Amino acid sequence: MKRNDERLRWLLDNFNYIDSVTMVDNTGRITCKARFNPRFSETENAIDNEWCVGKHLLEAFPTLNHKNSSLLQALSSGDLIYEEEQVTINHSGKKSVTNNITFPIISRGKIIGALEISRDVTHIEGRELPRGVARPGPAAANTSSARWTLDDIVTQDPSMLELKSTIEKIADSRSSVLVYGETGTGKELVVSAIHNAGSRKSKPFIAVNCAALPESILEGLLFGSQRGAFTGAENKKGLFAEANGGTIYLDEINSMPFLLQAKLLRVLQEKAVTPLGASKPIPVDVRIIASVNRPIQELINSGQMREDILYRLNTISIHIPPLRERLSDIPILSEAFLAKYNREMGKQVAGISSEVLEVLMERPWKGNVRELEHVIESAVNITEDGADIRMDKLPIYLFEAEEPSEITKEKYDQLSPSLNESMEAYERRLILDAMRASNWKIVEAARRLKIPRTSLQYKLEKHGIKRR
Repeated sequence: MKRNDERLRWLLDNFNYIDSVTMVDNTGRITCKARFNPRFSETENAIDNEWCVGKHLLEAFPTLNHKNSSLLQALSSGDLIYEEEQVTINHSGKKSVTNNITFPIISRGKIIGALEISRDVTHIEGRELPRGVARPGPAAANTSSARWTLDDIVTQDPSMLELKSTIEKIADSRSSVLVYGETGTGKELVVSAIHNAGSRKSKPFIAVNCAALPESILEGLLFGSQRGAFTGAENKKGLFAEANGGTIYLDEINSMPFLLQAKLLRVLQEKAVTPLGASKPIPVDVRIIASVNRPIQELINSGQMREDILYRLNTISIHIPPLRERLSDIPILSEAFLAKYNREMGKQVAGISSEVLEVLMERPWKGNVRELEHVIESAVNITEDGADIRMDKLPIYLFEAEEPSEITKEKYDQLSPSLNESMEAYERRLILDAMRASNWKIVEAARRLKIPRTSLQYKLEKHGIKRR
């Protein structure tokens, strides 16, 4: 990162060398793509620009993620960002090294998108560069996007501490790893930590979202192709070849088509890949780490994944427990996210109130750690410097009743709820809400409920309602 004057000086110095402009909306979807890179033909540039518009950025560039994409960083932070030597591989397998300057687009105080202008420096070598343009170093091809280490796994939960211990034990192994965790539990964090804890940490780390690309693109992207394999095919290395010596992370591998699962099984068994149109396999030394967001047996029973590949990937198995099963991590994670967004937003929010922590501890957290982070980020945005995050700063949806799920007649008969039980549960909910809204002041809560204070005290004891 550089100061704003240095970034703007770079822009002025390199204006005549810019060969790509990309714009995304606030969700990361590409709204405008103009690439006129002389490395590619006019037809290639036009086809790429047309294909990308309307796609999410991570679909167009599968090796990017929320941490290594300057566009997504600008959307998140609202900062002007300058980044040298960003390595990307696009949807068709073409690799680029670019210098980027990225601007958030802000309207009425809200980030509505981001604009990035880029200079391709992939093949600039052996000649003088314009002032301010960085030459890609020898390690540019191996630049790792594994941004996290074991130290980034913030926890005090015994099961998570055991998970960190497991990572240390298996980091140097060549065996494949299967990571299971619900959405938002931090699978990529764990995978990055495995890569960076082992001897491959200086080698490539390539992450691929298997759910983001159709089979026709994913196969060539993973295994590469040779000229003539299909109409328009060129000689290009696949991601397995790009990751040689390092790690490839196959996210949501349960979304991979069955045909590709069979080809991946051969890669696991033979330690070699066969590009499309090639007759001979190419040896590769790649550690494969895959992740799924559903239980393994459920994937097998549903027929979504082949048993043989699941068992082959599952040489080492890591299960990330959901946040609701490690409640002791909520305070420490909340404080870590508070520090993070104070730093990123240049704010000085003092802390998190005890009543807010209590609400956070009682949430089911269907979105897990990712949802908790978004809640803290939202609250930091609207909390004044020097103040604590209080109840009125939390997102409204936390206090909205969830939609009741459909209950079949059979399920209803099994539950057999009585009217008295339902009334008791409803009364307890009303009292608990009133106590929280009154900051646990009995007189104020009784006034809200329109009942005598002595009646409320009796009901508190009856329902076992106590402030934690």
